[in-house]
Amino acid sequence: MPTTPHDVPLRHVRRTLPAVLTAVLLACLLSWAGGSPAQAAPGDGSVSDPNIVYVGRWDTTSSTAAVPGWTGAYLQTAFTGTTVKVKARDAVNFYVSIDGGPDVFHAGVRGTVNLTPQPLSAGTHTLRISYRSGDTVFQGLVLDSGASTVNPNTPSGLVEFVGDSITAGALTDRLALDSYAWKTGEQLGMRHTQIARSGYCLVAQSGCTGLSTQFFRTASTGSQSWDFSRYQANAVVINLGTNDIGHGVSGAAFQSAYTSFLSDLRATYPNAHLFAVQTLKKRYVAETKAAVGTRNSAGDAKVHYVDTTGWLTDGTDYEDGNGHPNEAGHTKFANRLAPVIGAQLGGTARKSAAAAAPGQPGDPNLKFVGRWDTQSSSTAYTPYWAGAYYRIGFTGRTVKLKQRNTIDLWARIDDGPATFHNDVKGTVDLTPSPLASGNHTLQVNYQVVAGSYHGDAVFQGVTLDSGATTFAPTSPGKLVEFVGDSITVGTTTSQNARTAYGWLIGERLGTEHTQIAQGGACLVATADGCVGLEQQFGRLNPNAATPDWSFSRYQANAVVINLGTNDVGHGVSTTQFQSAYTSLLRKVRAAYPQAWIFALETFRGRYVPQTEAAVQTVVSGGDSRVSFVETTGWLGSGDLTDSVHPNDQGHRAIADRLAPVIAARIGS
Repeated sequence: MPTTPHDVPLRHVRRTLPAVLTAVLLACLLSWAGGSPAQAAPGDGSVSDPNIVYVGRWDTTSSTAAVPGWTGAYLQTAFTGTTVKVKARDAVNFYVSIDGGPDVFHAGVRGTVNLTPQPLSAGTHTLRISYRSGDTVFQGLVLDSGASTVNPNTPSGLVEFVGDSITAGALTDRLALDSYAWKTGEQLGMRHTQIARSGYCLVAQSGCTGLSTQFFRTASTGSQSWDFSRYQANAVVINLGTNDIGHGVSGAAFQSAYTSFLSDLRATYPNAHLFAVQTLKKRYVAETKAAVGTRNSAGDAKVHYVDTTGWLTDGTDYEDGNGHPNEAGHTKFANRLAPVIGAQLGGTARKSAAAAAPGQPGDPNLKFVGRWDTQSSSTAYTPYWAGAYYRIGFTGRTVKLKQRNTIDLWARIDDGPATFHNDVKGTVDLTPSPLASGNHTLQVNYQVVAGSYHGDAVFQGVTLDSGATTFAPTSPGKLVEFVGDSITVGTTTSQNARTAYGWLIGERLGTEHTQIAQGGACLVATADGCVGLEQQFGRLNPNAATPDWSFSRYQANAVVINLGTNDVGHGVSTTQFQSAYTSLLRKVRAAYPQAWIFALETFRGRYVPQTEAAVQTVVSGGDSRVSFVETTGWLGSGDLTDSVHPNDQGHRAIADRLAPVIAARIGS
C-alpha cells in the first residue's frame, strides 16, 4: 500500500505526533493536492474562481488556464456590473450566451475579448461560454471595477452522451451546439456532456480509437484518467457502432465490448440510467440488444435499449450519405430522445430546470447537504440523519425562516457565528438587526438529540425583503460522509452534530460533510431492535425500510465508518460483525465508486480484528481505496463525558488526528 508524500501509513494510523507537529503535517497535506489548484477568492473571475462552473471534462490543474478535453464542454457563471470580457491565450473560436440569450459566435479572437460591446443594464447577469476550435484555453474573466462573479443557477441533473461524429454534431453549422446531444440536454433542463469525437469506435481496432477505454480518460486523446468524483451522471446515452464495421470489428467482439462497457459504466455511475441507442445506420443492432439483455439478466434494470427506427428520413434529415444528420435531423433526434430519457428519470430532469419563487422549496439556489426528502412535498423539505444542513445566498438586509412547528435550529449568516434559536416556529426573524445592503449567505441546521431531530425539522422557505432575490452560494467541491452511532452524531457535546468530529473535520478541510449516524445504532440489525446501518446505509430515513436514498444526489470523496460500539450489547457475534462489515464496505463502494473509505477502530476497541479482517477482504478483492485507521490512544480520560461519549475537547482531538488522514487521500 503506497503512503502519502509525508509517509503517513494509511492502513494502520497511530497517534505518534505531538499536536504541534500534527498541525504542521495537516498544513503540508492540505497544500499537497495532486489534481487541483488552490481556490481563488470567490468572485474574482479567475480560472479557479469557485463561482465559475465547468461542465464536461476540463483540466483545471493550472490556476491560469482551464482546458476542455472533449467536445461540447462549457463553463457557466453569473456576474454583476454592465460588462464582461474573457481572456484568450491565442486565436480561438467560441460561442457566448448572456442572460440566456442566443449563442453569439466569436471567430478567431485572442487576447482580452470584449463580450459586451454594448454595455448591459446594471444588475446580475449570467454567462455561458462554449469552445468550438482553435486554442481552446480559458484564462479568466475581466469584470467592471467593483463587480464580481456569483454562483450561477446550474441544474443539478446531468446527462452524458457517448459517441462519434454524429454525437459531436459533425457537418452542422455549429457542431456540438447543433448536435442532438446538446439539444436533448437543453430540452431536459440538465447539464450535458459530449464524450464524443469524429471517427471513434466502440472497439479499438485497426487504428480506430475505442471509446470503451478512451471514455475513462480526461481528454479525447491521451492516457490521463478522468476523476469521476468531479461529477456523477444521472443518465448516459451511448451511440456507438457506426464506425466499427469499417475497421473489421466482428459481431462477437462488438457484443463482448459493449457488454463490458455497460458494466464499466455501471461501476462508474452506480445510479445512472444507461441508454444504448440503435445507430441510425442500424449497425450491430442484434449485438447491442444482446449486450443490454445481458446486463438486464444480471439484475441491472436501469439499462435500456432505444430503437431509433423511423426517427429520421433519408434525403431530408441528413447532410450526407454517411449517416450525419443535418440541424433539422438533430432536432428531430432530440425531440424523440428527450422524452425517452425524461420518462426514466421521472422528475429529475424537470426539477433540474424548474424555477421556484426565490427562497422557497424548489429554488435551485438552495443547496441541501445530507439526506433531505425533497420529493414528498413541494412546500416542505425534511432532513433525515444527523448533521444535515442547507445554504442559500440572498440579497437585501433581512431574512426570515418559515417553520411549521416548534424546532431548535442553528443559523449562520455570512461568516459570522452560528446563532442558536430555541423552540421557534412560524416566521422566525434571523436578522433582528438588519444587515448591510448587498449579497449575504445563510446556513441553517436543525438540532438533533441522539440522531433524531428535536422538534419539527421541516424547511418551508425563507422570506426576503421586497425586491430581494436569491443566488447560488459558493459550495465546496468535495464531500466527506461520516457513518456511525451517537459518537458520530455528537451526543453529549455542546452543540451535538455541530461539535462532532465529522462536522469539525468537514469545516477544517473546507468540504461539505454529512453524518449518516443515529444514537444507539449498530452495524448489525438485531432482534431486540438495534438499528443496523449495514442495512440502513442506503435508505433516505434511518428508521424506515423504504424509500432508498438516490446516491445520484451527491457523491462522497471520502467515507468514514465508525461502528461497533453498540453491537456488543446486542449480542452480535464476531462472525456476524465481520460479515456485515464486509458487506457495508462493498455497499459503500457501489454507492461511491471513487471514494476513499476509512474503517475506524472504535474508541472502545470493540471488534477490532473483525474490522481489520473486513478491510483486508475487500482490499484483497482488488479495492485498494479502503484503509483501516487505528485510534488507540486518541482519547484520554479528560476527553469523555462518560465512559463512551467524547466531550467537545474529545471531538476536537479526534478531528486533529483524523483530518490529516483524510486530507492525505482526497487532497482537500
